[in-house]
Amino acid sequence: MQPTIFSSFQNLDGVDARLADYFDVISGTSTGGLITVMLTAPNANNRPLYAAKDIVQFYLDNGPKIFPQVG
Repeated sequence: MQPTIFSSFQNLDGVDARLADYFDVISGTSTGGLITVMLTAPNANNRPLYAAKDIVQFYLDNGPKIFPQVG
């Protein structure tokens, strides 16, 4: 789900709404699995660690460490 689409949900339900609030099960493989964990792993307040809008910046900042170029 793109962050721009998700922002429509936040307009209805408030800025604290997270993607995990709308689904019972979220899964993925490879990078989709990482995104799934980011959107569902709880913080100290039992809310997701990351919002959908944070994911692109996370990959820009950490992608080279997660997926190093070999050769």
